[in-house]
Amino acid sequence: MAIWVGEKIELFEGELIVFKRANSPMWYMRVYVKKESKHYQKSCKTKSKYDAIDFAKRQYKELQQKVAKDEKVFTITLGEALKAYDKQEQERVNRGLIGATWKYQKEVYMRTTFAKYFDVSTQVNQITERDIEEYVNQRMDILKRKTTLKQEIGILKHFWRTYLVKNGFVYQVPLFPEFRIRRGDSAKREDTFTLKEYEKLYKFLREWVKEKNVSNVRIAVAGYANRSGSEKKMVDWERKMECHRRVMMRELILICANTGIRVPKEITSLTWGDIKVRKEVATGRYNTKKNVEELIALINIGSNQKTGMRVVTGVAGRYFQRLKQYYRDTFDYNPTDKDFVFMDMLGRNQGKVFERHSFYRLWKELMFSAKLNRIEFSPYSLRGFYITQSILNGIDLLLIAKNCGNSLNTIMKHYEFIKMESQTKDLIKRRNIQEEISAEVII
Repeated sequence: MAIWVGEKIELFEGELIVFKRANSPMWYMRVYVKKESKHYQKSCKTKSKYDAIDFAKRQYKELQQKVAKDEKVFTITLGEALKAYDKQEQERVNRGLIGATWKYQKEVYMRTTFAKYFDVSTQVNQITERDIEEYVNQRMDILKRKTTLKQEIGILKHFWRTYLVKNGFVYQVPLFPEFRIRRGDSAKREDTFTLKEYEKLYKFLREWVKEKNVSNVRIAVAGYANRSGSEKKMVDWERKMECHRRVMMRELILICANTGIRVPKEITSLTWGDIKVRKEVATGRYNTKKNVEELIALINIGSNQKTGMRVVTGVAGRYFQRLKQYYRDTFDYNPTDKDFVFMDMLGRNQGKVFERHSFYRLWKELMFSAKLNRIEFSPYSLRGFYITQSILNGIDLLLIAKNCGNSLNTIMKHYEFIKMESQTKDLIKRRNIQEEISAEVII
């Protein structure tokens, strides 16, 4: 033992040492782990010799159990594990075992939700079943759809089974608490904007995109596996880039809410060659019987997307038109057919597609600033809003399904309650019984 040890007690034939440092009143424990060729050292968090010995014995017993199970004592942090797991999943994408979209969705969930709760510095073998139970209970309170929680648990079990257990960082997959998904939980969707919330959002966007309202100090909303937001003072070009990205965010949000395109994979993959805009005359829009001329967008979704090639139609032509004119007016640049619709124009990513990390950061900041906090809105809420409003507008479910790249069964399963709500007047109709009685002839 080093000379800086003030007092020591050897237990279990010297395998466990309980000691005090010369400059501290607290007791510590130390065990040599032969399989990993390292010393395990931990504070007993007490000044009492007897309490320290009792604590050290319990820790020693736990360590011996881990060694007996071939579980690593010196494990890795959650942050390190997630990076390695993401690399593992990318290899599965390369082998064609999973799609890139699904891999990205898992990575976003693990990084922005699971790691945010447990903190990336947490040792993976310190996450107990009790911790998991508390996490699941919290998610049940937050999530409106219990089927989403079921999907999240599936992701976590795969993470434990295929990476943590397989590589010996933990002994087994934790026991996740059971819960029952009732029919109402799987059918009813409340994870989207109401009409009032959407109106609040698009009105807020009008001011949010103005350069005078973009501060040169950016305060990120908590997320991305950080427990608190960070403050960053932007130089001139960074502030201009922030202004540009806000403009892109506005048009992206309005386009998705009016077309149902998936965010961000489908919408950010679009090039100007994928977009066609044409005039259409519609009757009865905006609660009037007048003919209204609209700019309709015809959007080609590539074959490399989740549901393959399709053409999306929506009342979003003016947003594409406005964005293209913005590039011309602000940057003196006329986008070509090969350019991304949502393209960074400043910084190291100039000419490249709008960064996903920047998109998600801005989304969180926007929801926070607009005070849209009834639930934790995700970008997917825009797609849900489009489908909901389309059903309420009386559009055929099959047409909605084709436009969104879903099966009819999927739309009916998740939005059935909206269809029923829209048919309330039909359900409460009553025939004129008195008229029937008077018309009846007795012979």
